[in-house]
Amino acid sequence: MRLDRRVLTYIIIALIVGVALALAVALSHGDGSAAGAGGSGGVAGSTGASAVYADDGEAAALAPADPAKEEPLLDKFSSKDPFIPFGTPSTPVPQPTSTPTTSLSAKIKVDGTTYNVMQGDKVPGGSAAEFTIASVTSGRVTFSVIDGALKNGDTSFPVDLGEAVRVTLDSGVSYDISVISIGGSGGTTDGHTIMLLSVSSQNGTALATLEVDGKTYSDKKVGDVFSTSWGEIEILEIDVSAQTVKILHGDQVLVLHVGQVIVK
Repeated sequence: MRLDRRVLTYIIIALIVGVALALAVALSHGDGSAAGAGGSGGVAGSTGASAVYADDGEAAALAPADPAKEEPLLDKFSSKDPFIPFGTPSTPVPQPTSTPTTSLSAKIKVDGTTYNVMQGDKVPGGSAAEFTIASVTSGRVTFSVIDGALKNGDTSFPVDLGEAVRVTLDSGVSYDISVISIGGSGGTTDGHTIMLLSVSSQNGTALATLEVDGKTYSDKKVGDVFSTSWGEIEILEIDVSAQTVKILHGDQVLVLHVGQVIVK
């Protein structure tokens, strides 16, 4: 009885193993067939897909580009400040207007002779002219040598207002030049001008000669009061050695040096 049971058990085990092996073999064959079919299908699918892609590529080459499908070129767009509203008109920048310059004239002396000159004039007068007035500014007159140069090689030289200089040409001839006054065209300015022309002494009395607005007032001594277009002027002090005069105009005290011009 025990032997039959053992035999039966072995038979059942053998059957189970056999069924398992048969099932395993069947499953392995089924996977191979499926893989083969899938592989051949994949090749066909690939071939078909490649043919479709080729056709699409040729069609794309022949068809015009669709702008809606293209990516925009971002570098062609400029940035916009969100704080600046659209359509804001630009405010025109006012341009500065040029103020015309007023031509200046100067009263000068060359070897004791007085000349009223402007830019371009020649002095001394006549055919003996040696210098051209190169420029006239508010505080200086610049002279240019017409022919040749100065002894030091310069071809031009400035003379400041109230200054007196001696210049020597390369020919050896010397000239004493001074600038007495500078003003608008005609030797005057829009205001009043007062200039001390000279200070001298006669018989122990100091005398001063002044020019106010182009009019000369000669030999005025300390204490003199005289009327001018600028108003009354009183001589307070004259210093012959320093070549200065102290005057009173209204409540204002002024000190003038010979050759100095004051514009009021």
